[in-house]
Amino acid sequence: MNSDKSMTGTVARVALLIKVLAESEGDSSVAQVSDKMNLPTSTGHRLLGLLVDTGLAERGGRPGTYRLSLEFLRLGGLVVGRTDVTTVAETFMQEVATATGETCIFNLYRPSDGMGMVAKVVHGRHPLRYESQMFQIAPLTFGATGRAVLAFLPRESAQKILERGDVSPVSGLPIDSQALELELAEIRRKGYAFTKSQRVAGAVGLGAPVFTGAGLVVGALCVTMPETRFEDSKEQELANILVGHARKMSEVLGYKPRLAQPHGN
Repeated sequence: MNSDKSMTGTVARVALLIKVLAESEGDSSVAQVSDKMNLPTSTGHRLLGLLVDTGLAERGGRPGTYRLSLEFLRLGGLVVGRTDVTTVAETFMQEVATATGETCIFNLYRPSDGMGMVAKVVHGRHPLRYESQMFQIAPLTFGATGRAVLAFLPRESAQKILERGDVSPVSGLPIDSQALELELAEIRRKGYAFTKSQRVAGAVGLGAPVFTGAGLVVGALCVTMPETRFEDSKEQELANILVGHARKMSEVLGYKPRLAQPHGN
């Protein structure tokens, strides 16, 4: 029995060690790892040795430091590669819908045609809502669901979409590319898109980008509601919830924020 408890404790500590190494900026010393794990240095050293023996960690570039190995990265890549993005999104969408009471949509970016697709919909508690059609394909130039993606695309990809001359599904008018570019810059500054009556008349939408481990935007988490229920004073609160969960989803997909904007890639 004591042996089982000891084994369970060791597994939990090794799991925590992997997390510490994965979240560290660069190589980590034994002292740094032990401090983050609140363990004696001798215990931290022993656990690092176990991880090195399995091939999941290796010695760093500086003496006395460690990092996760290429084998660990290979295994992580296999897991991510076999995980459907919409499956990952569902947990975060449920949390957004619960926190806001509104419908949450995951809009998936389609690089092949520069469009967005409604890949998942989770409804909140309010019975009065706009129904979003699953797998509906729409331009990224209108609505928070699209603009939250468009703002963070590489410049060349975004420019091709802007030059396409998409027409508003509400007014029937073509986009004003110059005005839209200014709005996209504002979206990048704030970290989220906010629109009214752009894709659906009378609907309000907020969208936040989701990134992959490669730093590429893969889609957007969005909240939508009837304009009659929206209050301007609630915008920042809703945005904070949405951006926070989009950031967490991005981290699950392996994304690490960088100083440079993805748009400038």
